[in-house]
Amino acid sequence: MKPHEFLPGVWPGLMADLRRRGNGRRESGAFLLGRCLESRKIVEQWVPYEELDPAALNFEYVRLGMSAFSKLWDECASRGLEVVADVHTHPKLPGQSPSDRANPMISVAGHIALIVPWFASGQVRPSDVSVNVYLGAGAWKNHLRQDAAALINLPQEESNGR
Repeated sequence: MKPHEFLPGVWPGLMADLRRRGNGRRESGAFLLGRCLESRKIVEQWVPYEELDPAALNFEYVRLGMSAFSKLWDECASRGLEVVADVHTHPKLPGQSPSDRANPMISVAGHIALIVPWFASGQVRPSDVSVNVYLGAGAWKNHLRQDAAALINLPQEESNGR
């Protein structure tokens, strides 16, 4: 699996945005946009779920209507980027819920779903999240702790807390 490399400022900005949007009370999430290179995926920007579907966070879990995906592909085209992963928060630990496992945001084998614990509170490090790889046909490969951290590369100044 290719590691995800975040451009400078993207990881802390993303975590702050997820924390702000969830306000410590509900899940929040986004699609990560960037470029797929031969050896890694570069994360450059994100598009929050509720910018694609204003009702996405009105439930106890994240739910996107079909029109959100048309908007997502339009955003990718206008920015000249592609979806390289998705991310959402959980109230407690970063494990996948049954809903997460049954409903991948993009059901293409190889798609990555990051889960951030504690509604992204505090200083979130790559070793705090889970990196979940969709294998197809409802199957997933989950990476936690140091295995997850090995798949998320941050610029040197942001990774000192690892």
